Amino acid sequence: MSYRFPLRREIKSYAKKLMMNPLCLRATLMLVCMSVGLFGIRSVTGSNLTMGLVSLADYADTATGIYPNAEGFSIILRMDLTGMVMAIPVAYDQLIRFGIMMVLAYLVLSPLRLGAMEQYWSTLRGDQKQLLTVTQWFRKKNLFGKALVVEGVIQGVVRFIGMACAAPAFYLYYLFYSSVESVDDLTTQMVMLQNGASFLAIFAGLLWLWLHSAMLPIRYCLAAHPEYTLKQVFSRGWASMQGYRMKFFWFRTTLLPWFFFSQLTYNVLDLYVTPYTSLASMVYVQECAKDRAAKANDQEERAESEEAE
Repeated sequence: MSYRFPLRREIKSYAKKLMMNPLCLRATLMLVCMSVGLFGIRSVTGSNLTMGLVSLADYADTATGIYPNAEGFSIILRMDLTGMVMAIPVAYDQLIRFGIMMVLAYLVLSPLRLGAMEQYWSTLRGDQKQLLTVTQWFRKKNLFGKALVVEGVIQGVVRFIGMACAAPAFYLYYLFYSSVESVDDLTTQMVMLQNGASFLAIFAGLLWLWLHSAMLPIRYCLAAHPEYTLKQVFSRGWASMQGYRMKFFWFRTTLLPWFFFSQLTYNVLDLYVTPYTSLASMVYVQECAKDRAAKANDQEERAESEEAE
């Protein structure tokens, strides 16, 4: 009998049951508390890069561009059509603090995230490992190094390609708002330019999510097999979803609302979102492996049957 791939709602329902395991909850609490704490430190120390929308009247004589000043520089984008200006003030000391906090968050959250993922895998497999498995990613140098490399590659590649893909959309938006100062300037060409910018922005977002979904099994592979070498982690993690990447991507799109809610709550909602989305994705990856094994077994049985005939 062929293997039946579970429905999405079945996978999500199973993930919700798994996330209520006490060890999963504790691992999540450690990760989220540290993440929110670091965000709080960034806010208190003024290390966050911010942007705001202000009235066009406040920048009536200021054109779109970058304006240096004694403390740093300001990025101004006039949007005359909406009567607003997007202003991004940046101070040099703020950039330094931002960089330091980003490095600190990377060093702290990378091993902690892998430790939480390992705890999730243990729960999924039916093991009841102690919470010490989370902190071992700090205590053991080899695990700490692997966590930094894997997280660095995943985050670096995804963010770099995501920004590169989003650049054309930002450029078209810039052309649109710098050319359209009033409703009278809204020609068919300008409308098409705005629609093209919106299309490229959506495409860039979907491509970012696809790339993140494609590389996510690498993180799961390391969490499931901490004993693997980095070469094994990347090769086996990438190959694990061969033939299932698009299906996994579409499954991840159904989790997008939870990621948005998390951002709106400054990651506080991650107490629910992180274990739920992670376990749901892990279950999906596990089911893909079962489905692949079942198909391979069916092929072997058919081959043996044909030889017997």
